[in-house]
Amino acid sequence: MEEIAYLCHRAVYSGRSGYQRIDVVDTLAHGRMLFLDGIAQSAESDEFIYHEMLVHPALFSLPRPRSVLVIGGAEGATIREVLRHPTVERVVMVDIDGELVEVCRKHLPQWHRGSFDDPRVELVIGDGRRYVTDARESFDSVILDLSDPEEDSPAQLLFTREFYRLVRDRLKPGGTVSVQGEGISPRDISLHARMKNTLDDVFPRVMVCPYTLPSFHRPDAHILALTDPRWSLDALARRMESSGMELRYLSASYAQGMFLLPAYVTQAYEIHNDILTDNSIGASAHP
Repeated sequence: MEEIAYLCHRAVYSGRSGYQRIDVVDTLAHGRMLFLDGIAQSAESDEFIYHEMLVHPALFSLPRPRSVLVIGGAEGATIREVLRHPTVERVVMVDIDGELVEVCRKHLPQWHRGSFDDPRVELVIGDGRRYVTDARESFDSVILDLSDPEEDSPAQLLFTREFYRLVRDRLKPGGTVSVQGEGISPRDISLHARMKNTLDDVFPRVMVCPYTLPSFHRPDAHILALTDPRWSLDALARRMESSGMELRYLSASYAQGMFLLPAYVTQAYEIHNDILTDNSIGASAHP
């Protein structure tokens, strides 16, 4: 059990939903933590790093984001960060596990801070791929805050070229997509590299944002996919600076180097150069 590695000292909640085992645990090193099927998902001490990096590069890439679709994000911290943008008028959050959302509402108030009750938020309990397939509404940005595509996981088919094409078709002109891009440690980078190559196959410009969470014990990355090939990092940094938003991790100066990658990461894109499809994800996500 991965929880053992975190010096857990109090179990807050333990149970099973229709999709996964859920544990909320207080730890000595990282405060309260959420585990799904024994795997760490989020920690009180550093979740702000994950969620700021997931949300704000995508939204500051747009002059006036008004509508945002979030798939996943049961903790509510992703919509918390989205709602900090004053131009946002509508947020649709789709999560397949309603029981998990309710556990997070009750036991992770530090994460969502009441965001579920904001009148701009519509919460949909359902399958994210089906929602994107059936929707006729378009969005300025789509944020994919997904758990890992483990075997038999409902998230598996949300990491494929076919799904990314569906997401692209739900974007307004110039829209952006932010994707939880998995780990990028040298021994555990193949899934991330395949995700990057798959997004490159669908979007004209794709940028990788590396970051490190102490609670994850590894380097990770999010991936920013852009429909406008004229996207400008300088424009993103200017919007961030002029917004006056007080972020704990990101800043306009940090943004200038936000997409710099170690050589081994860019080399991995050449080595793991296949595309994730509906037919291949189960076989190739975790070789």
